[in-house]
Amino acid sequence: MKTIIRKVNFRYFFRRSLYLLVISFLLAGCEEEASLSTRSVVEAGETEREKTELDKWILDTFTRPYGIEVEYRWDKNAVQNGSYIYPPEVANVKSVLNTIKTLWIDLYTAPELGGDKFLLGKNPLKIYMYGGRNVDGNGMELLDNLEATTNEMFLYNVNEFNPQDEDKVFILMRSVHHQFARHLMELFPYDRSKFLSISRNKYIESTKSIAWIFKGETQGRRGFILAGYPNKKGFFTFHSLLSPEKDFAEIISLKLTYGPKDLLQALDRAKTPYNAGSDKDLQKEYDEQALQAYKELVEKQAFVEDYFSKEIKISLNYLQLISMKQVKEFINKNKKE
Repeated sequence: MKTIIRKVNFRYFFRRSLYLLVISFLLAGCEEEASLSTRSVVEAGETEREKTELDKWILDTFTRPYGIEVEYRWDKNAVQNGSYIYPPEVANVKSVLNTIKTLWIDLYTAPELGGDKFLLGKNPLKIYMYGGRNVDGNGMELLDNLEATTNEMFLYNVNEFNPQDEDKVFILMRSVHHQFARHLMELFPYDRSKFLSISRNKYIESTKSIAWIFKGETQGRRGFILAGYPNKKGFFTFHSLLSPEKDFAEIISLKLTYGPKDLLQALDRAKTPYNAGSDKDLQKEYDEQALQAYKELVEKQAFVEDYFSKEIKISLNYLQLISMKQVKEFINKNKKE
């Protein structure tokens, strides 16, 4: 009988102890939950990272009016594979952003062009900023991030940027106008097959075959300029050779960073054949190549201008004139400061 009583007491003691243990855990959990903040993780993160004057300026200049976020703090997840870029110097961030605000946003939203609401629904959603050049695995500096969507814009060479340096402004805006052109092409599709048929199988797809040209290049400009080699093949720049999309976007970017005379000179280079000397057969071949290159450049330029007029509802030639005027005023103003 005593044995039975002991077993009952032991079971009672064990169950009661287990019950008290569970209750204590529950009470501890309730106390911890009560002490937790009702703010979300995102809100907590924003509080931990206090807004700087630069953050507030970005909010007022880009995010609130245009819905564009700017990430100038390092984000390794947005880095293009194979590139050699690094974080930007914060001291240069505002200068770069102010430049693209003046020469890109203010250009398209000018009253006589797109108007103040032009960018609504057309702007990229986020801008990433990096300190160095965007060089691919073959050693060629690129205008954009090949792995990103056109909803994102990438700004490079932030650390070396100087608004008083015409070359630095040129390189920045070549990239910005190229990337925005690609974005517009996604929003307002063009007849890719028709455009592709102009230069057909001349696209090289990779920078491997032309990267040697830029070996030792440190300034970047040489890779972004109008150049004789691509001109004589029916393209404006080396980047134009890489794909129909880049070829199309390059025409827009070039129109907004070069004057009409510069583009006419590129056309002249295209139609000027190589000199074969006394070899008449080879000279005939060169003459035919020059005529074809000129024909393709003229046809592609007209194609893009027509697209811009019909789809974007802006004259690309008029946009070019306003852009050139703004760039000149911007450079002169900064040189005086």
